Amino acid sequence: MNFRKKYKSLLKKKKKVATLRMGIKEYEKDEMVKVVAGGEEIGIARVLDVRILRWNDIDKNDVRMEGLKRKRDLEKELKKIYGEFDDDTIFTQIVFDIVEGSKCSKDRKK
Repeated sequence: MNFRKKYKSLLKKKKKVATLRMGIKEYEKDEMVKVVAGGEEIGIARVLDVRILRWNDIDKNDVRMEGLKRKRDLEKELKKIYGEFDDDTIFTQIVFDIVEGSKCSKDRKK
């Protein structure tokens, strides 16, 4: 999973433990994926949960797992990446735990 460089610190401190990707993405629970931020490998993560959500259904807990405090901040960040979207836009939420020294089963960079 690729992240912007500005998320590197949050990822390393495990303050960002989820990511929202627009559309339906095919990640699976317990899948091991490489985590990259700003071109630098952070480690390997185990996927803990995968949920399909509409923007309107995203709550405060989902925002906190993203390492942010307010939904409008998350919306602003996602619009920088994906452009405009509405309340019915579908996102895949991938909840993960970065695990040091594990082998990656798939070299995914989505």
